[in-house]
Amino acid sequence: MEKYTYSSDNSNTINLSFGRYFSLVHRKHIEAYGEEGANNIVGNIVESYKQIQNQLLNPEASNNILLVGKVQSGKTSNLELLTAIAFDNGYNVLVIYGGYDSSLLKQTTDRFIDTFDASGEISYDGDAPAIFTTDDSTQILSIDDEIMTDLLDSNKPVIFVSMKRPVAMKKINNLFKRLDKSMFKAFIIDDEGDQASLNNAKNKIKDSSSTYKQIQIMKKQLYDPMYLSVTATPQANIFLDQWSELRPDTIRLIQPGMGYQGAEEYHIVENNIIQFVSDEDHEDIVSGTMPDSLWKAIQYFIVASAAKRKIASSSKEKFSDMIIHSIREVTQHSIIYSSVESYIKNIRDSFEYNDIDDIKSYMKEFKKCYDDYFDDCIKDEISFANLENEIRIVIKKVKVILKNGIGKSTQGNENLKWHKIYIGGDLLQRGLTFKNLITTYFTRWAAKGGNMDTNLQRARWFGYRKKYIHLCKIFTTPDIAQEFTALAEIEDDLWEQFSEIENGTLGIDDILIQSDKTKQNPTNRGRVSYKKVSFKNRWIKQRYLIEDQSLISTNNAIIDKMISECTWLETTAGSRVGQETAQFATFSSNKLKELIQLVQSVFDLEPFQKKALLDLLGQDSLPVVLMWRHNDNDASKRRYRSMYPDTYRIKALLQGADSLEDDKITYEGDSSVIVDKNKINIQIHYISPGYAKGKQEMPEKAQYMFAVYLPKEKVYFVKG
Repeated sequence: MEKYTYSSDNSNTINLSFGRYFSLVHRKHIEAYGEEGANNIVGNIVESYKQIQNQLLNPEASNNILLVGKVQSGKTSNLELLTAIAFDNGYNVLVIYGGYDSSLLKQTTDRFIDTFDASGEISYDGDAPAIFTTDDSTQILSIDDEIMTDLLDSNKPVIFVSMKRPVAMKKINNLFKRLDKSMFKAFIIDDEGDQASLNNAKNKIKDSSSTYKQIQIMKKQLYDPMYLSVTATPQANIFLDQWSELRPDTIRLIQPGMGYQGAEEYHIVENNIIQFVSDEDHEDIVSGTMPDSLWKAIQYFIVASAAKRKIASSSKEKFSDMIIHSIREVTQHSIIYSSVESYIKNIRDSFEYNDIDDIKSYMKEFKKCYDDYFDDCIKDEISFANLENEIRIVIKKVKVILKNGIGKSTQGNENLKWHKIYIGGDLLQRGLTFKNLITTYFTRWAAKGGNMDTNLQRARWFGYRKKYIHLCKIFTTPDIAQEFTALAEIEDDLWEQFSEIENGTLGIDDILIQSDKTKQNPTNRGRVSYKKVSFKNRWIKQRYLIEDQSLISTNNAIIDKMISECTWLETTAGSRVGQETAQFATFSSNKLKELIQLVQSVFDLEPFQKKALLDLLGQDSLPVVLMWRHNDNDASKRRYRSMYPDTYRIKALLQGADSLEDDKITYEGDSSVIVDKNKINIQIHYISPGYAKGKQEMPEKAQYMFAVYLPKEKVYFVKG
């Protein structure tokens, strides 16, 4: 068995074992995601697990850890490996809160059963964990001390998958109450830990809401176990007050895997993935009238599904999904369902009974959809004539599913249905994964803006869709598209702050959430307290490096030429002792815009930074600061920066102060090198990247990177 040893900050040594459960799960991840994808998960989780265990050794820290991923980025895969490592290292009891309804509970239970080669028939044989679910009360009621002792003596970990509802959680708590827990080394995974778990009682000091109370009881019975709250929308968790027993002590990021398409890819307003519909169309649906834009979205789904079938390399890649999410009320879902079902039936009947006139009419509509909505890259690959036969197959196989409590009769054998149109509300916005989603009709939005966490969870279109991202389309209103664009920028900024928390340079209480570009609140005010504050003096920092060597060389040459053509002056900004810290020159806004356009590949992975720069560059005589002497040779101007594993994202562009003790500081840090605090300042850094372990520097990838100081007032939400 492989051993991994590291030293914690308080001089204790932890031996980390990679045993049979790690090997089992890692092998399955290789089969599912390829070796690179599986190793990416290992890089994420091993480092996080080490840091978590280190925190548990600190008597002044809580055992609460917030794990933050991105919407539909594969967080469950990371939790599987984390569970495997925990089992290999002495943990033997896991409680996982697997969703707030039976479909989500079943999804989680089936996933862990499959991952750990367990089965519905629990026995003492083999290595597979014994998995119990609150859906089966008989199993849980029959567990006693003897059974638990025998299972644990057989080196079989025990997993309890509980629905996140008080009645279900009480079943587990009643079980723990009557069991001898002296053999337990337990931990809790609270999946979607920002939902239902948090205390929404009005008086949070004295009272507890029902679900929160059951979590309190469980934590007490398990003697304050490792508690991992997992979410992609942590806005509520980061604002928890001191009275909350779920308040996290630290945050660990679950980096998305290779090929993830999230907010940055989808939600730039100019993105051709977005197709605008009018606010009046939404009002029509609310009143029970189906607008033309809905039929166009369905037509697009049919044609895009045909194209997906055509480019598929295997049968499993021929599946496709569509979501219609326009209203919360269940009664309205039935009206939409009946209209869509009738529309699909009419098309299907025309083709089935070979009604020539109707077929010509429908094909004309599909051809117009193809002409209007498909990019040239698709048209160059597949002509409409080559799609006609696939369109006939899609029409025959498309099924409409009512995804709510009264639509169970439409939900049977979902995995066997090729092309599915889902209609629903709350059940479409969190937890459930739509692996083959290509079309979304989304017009549901709160009149006053709603909450960031709820709205972001509705983005079921995020995920791993690289093979067919060019076929994906979201039909929504301009206002909603703009709000999601703001959400994307907010998420980007939050992740940068979370990285600083991981690095120990920022505390959770110091987190700011942008609010000046959105009508949304961070989260429901009944759960946590927050307020708005105004700040100036904010930095936008580049985080992603360019990987392509030819682009690096091209950009470096452009900036080298610019540097050689300017006169540079000394500045002592940021120094407390009057030493030179950098050199600067003043640029016109047009010259800076020209430079940014020339090196636009720098911003390919960060389109919001580029857009923000171009929007803000309206002043003349703007300081451009070289964070080294321009006549230094390459070796002396290079600054080493470490990268996150398996990604070209650096951990921090700006360097901090030269001392942690205020009376010893001579250099206040890069963020204080501001030549004119009333203007935009642009810093240029020459960065040589590498990996922190062993400082594996890659000087051949050395390149210029940017940081921009904004004097404009910005408005943020902060902890109340």
